[in-house]
Amino acid sequence: MSASLKERIYAAAPPAVQNLLLSRYGARLRRRRFGADFRRWMELCSSSERWSAADQRAYADEQIARVVRRAYEHVPFYRARMEHSGLRPEDVSSVDDLPRLPLLTRDDIRGNFSTMLADDCDRSDLILGHTSGTSGSPLEFWWDLPVEVANNAMIWRMRRFAGFEFGSPYATLLGRVVVPLAQRRPPFWRINRPWNQLFLSSFHLQDVNLGAYVEAMKRHGARALESYPSNAYLLARYLESRGGYLPLDAVFTSSETLLDVQRQLIEERFRCRVFDYYGQAERVMYSGECEHHAGHHHMFEFGALEVLDDAGAPLPAGRDGRLVLTGYANDAMPLIRYEIGDMAGLSTRSCPCGRTLPLLSTIATKAEDIVVTPDGRFLSPSVLTHPFKPMNNVEKSQLVQESIDLLRVLIVRRPAYSARDSEVLLAALRERIGAEMELRIEFVEQIPLGSRGKFRWVVSKVPLRMGGREVSNLFDD
Repeated sequence: MSASLKERIYAAAPPAVQNLLLSRYGARLRRRRFGADFRRWMELCSSSERWSAADQRAYADEQIARVVRRAYEHVPFYRARMEHSGLRPEDVSSVDDLPRLPLLTRDDIRGNFSTMLADDCDRSDLILGHTSGTSGSPLEFWWDLPVEVANNAMIWRMRRFAGFEFGSPYATLLGRVVVPLAQRRPPFWRINRPWNQLFLSSFHLQDVNLGAYVEAMKRHGARALESYPSNAYLLARYLESRGGYLPLDAVFTSSETLLDVQRQLIEERFRCRVFDYYGQAERVMYSGECEHHAGHHHMFEFGALEVLDDAGAPLPAGRDGRLVLTGYANDAMPLIRYEIGDMAGLSTRSCPCGRTLPLLSTIATKAEDIVVTPDGRFLSPSVLTHPFKPMNNVEKSQLVQESIDLLRVLIVRRPAYSARDSEVLLAALRERIGAEMELRIEFVEQIPLGSRGKFRWVVSKVPLRMGGREVSNLFDD
């Protein structure tokens, strides 16, 4: 049964059946992600987070040598690339040897996708992942089971930093479509019972509904919230407008840059600390905050990072630069020296927690406005990335909300872009935004940077209205 057919069956089912289907899927994921390999990862993490720098370096050298040799022997793209450079696997066997290899760009992956898959993997057990495609064309990646398990281990390792364990009740407010998009009355949530997880819809966040979200979390007994920063901020804004609080043990945020103004209000209204983390569809790096919130701990067991200047030279701790990553866990489609497009810097300080995991001082990803629909819903920029993920013929895009009833969709086209691409994109956006807002595709040669000198994917000129008063959008100029 295809994924699209499963989605249609789920969408047509009544809420009780959707809860059952979601729980069956959750049970399958639990079996897949929490087996013996997961336990081995957690045992490693328990000891390695206090290793010496020398032990960390030895581990990294061992992993790099293994990844490079395997890539040379089983991945046609890397074999051809290394032979063109006159390199053998033994020439790249340590952290210091990595610069001998050229950087891997998004265009490299896009243009060589078929030859980047290892020739000894079983495609039937792989998952096809996608980047958001906001600042450029979306990319596709194959994930194998080992990287899926390893990524899950990093997630739960970071949650343990907050004292939160698997099985404790929590709520998730991310980008999955968990209830029909046309639904206008609660419940705007479903339950994944094997995970004790309340799935909240990101597509029904409006002032009149937010109280129902808060009550659903209370009834579920949620001890934590997993959310995009913008979504958690909307709930915190609602609580503030009512003079209310919803005490939790932790709020976990990801996928967007967490702003100080967001962290402050979320922590105030949920009466707990925010634990921010950083991961990617490419599955090459993982980092997250511990209980001291001194920066993101780099999970060195998952992959290697380099921080480079514009000329490609390594930068010392304390300097921000281009983030270049090498993943260790994905044998099906290894990414070696991949320039992801984000900025980061290694900290010159150590963390008071006593863990020796390297500390990052900054990670700069996207920071965007919130789209407000004519029917009063607030749409996180992250939930609007999904229609762009299959858009391989889009070079770059931007959403500009001019008014409550007009959203401009700016597109820099790739040569193969066709009218069909516009149809598919508009249909997917319309499904999420609704019928009342005009969606206007505009083809442009380039998209300028914002007033702060950074690219903004979502720009909204419409304020948020909560509790009878207007609140400025986060980046409203």
